[in-house]
Amino acid sequence: MATLDVLTYGFALNTDQGSFGYSTNSLLRVGNHNILIDTGPSSRRAFLYKALQARDLTPDDIDIIILTHMHWDHCQNTDLFKNARVVVNPTEIDYARNPNPWDLAVAAGMADLMRTMKIDVVSEGDTIVDGVSVLETPGHTKGHMSVLAEVDGEKVLLAGDAMPESGTVARGMPYNIFWDLEDAKESVEKMVASSRVFYPGHDRPFRVDDERIVYLHGPENIQVMDSTEGGGSASLTFTVHAERSVNIDIVQK
Repeated sequence: MATLDVLTYGFALNTDQGSFGYSTNSLLRVGNHNILIDTGPSSRRAFLYKALQARDLTPDDIDIIILTHMHWDHCQNTDLFKNARVVVNPTEIDYARNPNPWDLAVAAGMADLMRTMKIDVVSEGDTIVDGVSVLETPGHTKGHMSVLAEVDGEKVLLAGDAMPESGTVARGMPYNIFWDLEDAKESVEKMVASSRVFYPGHDRPFRVDDERIVYLHGPENIQVMDSTEGGGSASLTFTVHAERSVNIDIVQK
């Protein structure tokens, strides 16, 4: 029987000083397998380690890592897991080893480091372990893939950045597209047809119930902290828009 647990919840913010985000990292336990889906950015390394500790696990206990794609915010902590077999789409790892020079999101250094690790390339329909299979979902990146798992008797899709947040369902595309617009749209259609429960790359898990989004769990608030200890601080404002603009920046072709 499979269990699914979020180790670090993902979110993303746009600011007038640039954008940033943390990816969702999930722990899928199937039989004797401890499977980590995405490893997150190095800036969240301690959070990931402590989340494992809270579940009586260490990085050495993870035997399979599945990378949805090779952007830095999803894979920089992969080197922590010395005993793991790293599962990735062949198109994605090949591109990450030789990316276009203007593609700044891909973790080229991590792809090179992973040459010393146990890499297992998988494609559409491949089974990772019983009840866990691969869905190719390109568009956000060239070789993006999502993970379809049977949990508590229903199909759950761990979608990465092919579906970064719940707005992707209504919009019909993710909010960042670096490979191909039509591929991105087709991938969303494919994902929505495959499951009703989604673990997105930068949002809380949710269910689609008669076209209504129902969040399942996770933090509803993000606390931003500053201090006046040095004599001053930057004021912060938070603006919520009804829709999120889509960034189409085709850097992977």
